[in-house]
Amino acid sequence: MGIETIKLRNSNGLCAEFSNYGARWLSMFVPDRYGELDDVLLGFDSIEDYFTAKERYYGAIVGRVCGRIKNSQFVLNNKEYILTKNENRHHLHGGNNAFHICIWDTVKGINDKGEEYVLFTYKSKDGEEGYPGDLVVSVCYTLTFDNRLRMECKAICNQDTIVNLTNHAFFNLCGLKQKSDILGHSLFIDSSNVVDCDDELIPTGKLLPLDNYKIDLRQLKPIKDILDEEIYNIRKNNGFSLAYVIDNYGSMGKPVVRLLEPVKGRSLNIYTNQPSVQVYTGYFMDGKDIGKNVTPYFQNSGIALEPQGYPDAVNNPSFPSIVLHKDEVYTHTTDYEWGICDFI
Repeated sequence: MGIETIKLRNSNGLCAEFSNYGARWLSMFVPDRYGELDDVLLGFDSIEDYFTAKERYYGAIVGRVCGRIKNSQFVLNNKEYILTKNENRHHLHGGNNAFHICIWDTVKGINDKGEEYVLFTYKSKDGEEGYPGDLVVSVCYTLTFDNRLRMECKAICNQDTIVNLTNHAFFNLCGLKQKSDILGHSLFIDSSNVVDCDDELIPTGKLLPLDNYKIDLRQLKPIKDILDEEIYNIRKNNGFSLAYVIDNYGSMGKPVVRLLEPVKGRSLNIYTNQPSVQVYTGYFMDGKDIGKNVTPYFQNSGIALEPQGYPDAVNNPSFPSIVLHKDEVYTHTTDYEWGICDFI
């Protein structure tokens, strides 16, 4: 089975491209307020460049469990499981040979509304990267007529296991032709707390209330203003990676994240049934990855907005569980809605 690329289009001119290499979202062409289409996802001009990139997760599905698992171990049904150690002593984004580099089975189709979709499926064997059970996972991307990219993830396992999937796309609403950073973007997140973490980005098991912190995003705020924050070494690092706990999550009735870019006027609203959104401003990027249009990706070249369960939930019993019981169906639905913002 070889590597494929698949394009989806809608009647409004939007175009999304994917690959079965990691079930990756490769590109997303959306119009600005002047009607000009441009790609708003970081990535590369060729699939081969994804193989050797320093940042391994551009647009990929990450799992079985995204984020970090402390000390690469967890206990389930009184049995201890040891996972691949791929970030010092910790386990990150499912391990070394995880979903982001697997070749997924692919079916492209049209739904009963006439909308184009692509369905990726993968069978993860018992013991893969240390996880228990034979897991069958699918990811369906649909480009809708109302300018949403819908991502529907499902999984089922023949024994109890843990699952927490997300997509690791990096967004830049300026469009990649501009070669601009995301500091001028404004961000809203419907969240009163973040998951507290230590200097290794491992959750402490506590939540941090956001009142009186600059990382409180319950009102739209320019990203450049967020980075002038002392907590979690944000000012020192010129960036952050934090899990925002979504208030009243699950309904999909209103956006939990809004990202706006005032110059070109593009907007992104995110709706999800997941309880948190990991926000990563790409502060580890150092220019070694040369992306689309021969653009080196430095700090703040893009922002990852990753709906998911709480990080390291399996080791923190007070967090919502990510245990998937035998023959139950895991579901994750996220809509990325593209539009034009109403301010300049």
